[in-house]
Amino acid sequence: MAHALDPDSMDPDLPARTLLELDLHHPAGPAAVIAAGAVDTPTHLTWQVSGMGIEARTAAWGSAREAAQLARAQQQAGAPRPCVVSWLGHPGPRWWRTLDGGVARRGATRLADHLESWFRHAETAGSGPTVHTAVEAHSYGTLVAAHALVSLARADPARRVDALVLSGAVGLPRALAQELDRQGLHTGRVYEASAPADVLAALGRILAGRVPWRGATALPVTAGDGLAGVRGHDTSRWRPEEGPDAGPRGYRDPGTVTLAAMARATVGPPQASA
Repeated sequence: MAHALDPDSMDPDLPARTLLELDLHHPAGPAAVIAAGAVDTPTHLTWQVSGMGIEARTAAWGSAREAAQLARAQQQAGAPRPCVVSWLGHPGPRWWRTLDGGVARRGATRLADHLESWFRHAETAGSGPTVHTAVEAHSYGTLVAAHALVSLARADPARRVDALVLSGAVGLPRALAQELDRQGLHTGRVYEASAPADVLAALGRILAGRVPWRGATALPVTAGDGLAGVRGHDTSRWRPEEGPDAGPRGYRDPGTVTLAAMARATVGPPQASA
C-alpha cells in the first residue's frame, strides 16, 4: 500500500495518490479506496472498479497507477481538476466465482454506500459547480457497477452518475438488464470498449448465461491518430521500458485510443472553468 502512495514509485507526471480508506478487517479480505488527482476540490470524479482477481492486498500499486493514468488523460481531455478513485472496496473474485452473481451483489452494496456518501458530501460541500461523476468499470467490475447503479436509482432520493464506461464486460443477468431498462440506465450515458481477442469477457458472459449490455456507445479499440490499439482482456499489458512501439496493450494502458476515449467519455461535454 505504501508503494502505491509513494510519489517516487510512478511516473512523476502522474497525479499524486491519497489513501481515502483502508479496511484490514473486511470479511473477504483487506479493502481500500485510493484517490488520484484533485481529491479536495475535483471538477470531475470517476470511480474506477476492477474485476477478477484484483484486490487491495496484491494490486494496490497497479490499480492506483491505472487511476492516475486515467486522471492524467482526463486532464488532457479538458477536465480542470479530475480525481479518479481506485475502488478496491471488495476483493475481486477468482475466475470460477465470476460465474456467480452473489459476489457482485455484495460488492455492489459496498460500492453503492460509497457513492451515496459521495453524493451527500457533494450536496453539503458548499457553493460551486456540480461535480461531474462517472464510473469506469472492467470485467466482473462491470457487474458490480451495474448492481450498484440500480440500487442508487431505486433509492430516495434517486442517484445517477453522468457516465458509465465499461471494458471487458462480462454481461448482465436478464433480470438486471431489464431493471437497467426500467431505470433508464442503459442508453445515453453508457460507453463500452470490447477489444479483439477478449475471450475471457465472452466466456464469462456465455458460461454464466448472461446477456450483453444493450444500447452502449462503442469506444474505439483499433489503433489510430498516433495511438495504439488494445487487445485481450487485461487492463494493463505495457510498460514504459518496453518502448512506445511495444505491444499489445490493455484497456487502461497509456498511449491507447481506448484510454483516451474513456477519458473523454468520463469527462463529458466541455465545462466552464471552475
